[in-house]
Amino acid sequence: MDNIIIEKIWQDSNEIELRVTAKSEYVQAKQSCYVEDDAIMMNADKIEAYMKNYDIECYLEFGTKIGNFTPAFSLTILPSQINRHVKVEVDIEIADNDKRAHRCCFYVNCELGQIERFGKLLRSIVTDEEGAVISLT
Repeated sequence: MDNIIIEKIWQDSNEIELRVTAKSEYVQAKQSCYVEDDAIMMNADKIEAYMKNYDIECYLEFGTKIGNFTPAFSLTILPSQINRHVKVEVDIEIADNDKRAHRCCFYVNCELGQIERFGKLLRSIVTDEEGAVISLT
């Protein structure tokens, strides 16, 4: 079953370590990254805006994908189809070299309501205890 799962591993002040696991029919990938709580809230705001106009795509970045940073991942929520089905393009860095050269990109399928719920849960992960888990399903 397609899913995106984010677990809060650790938090110190405004920096949070997240572990993302994304699953599709063809691929399962996992990665950890460090994100500031403001960036998480900004991504939740973007999902909220997407829910008001789901005919445009919505790009979310967790961490920084370019430069000398820890691994990062992104989600691109594509415009909703007429039947309210949505594809989310997952782009996860594979942290197996110093050049940040390897990435895994694939689609996760879901429904519009799952995106709305995920955005609300994403907002709560900032204040939740370590070990909190959110997911599309």
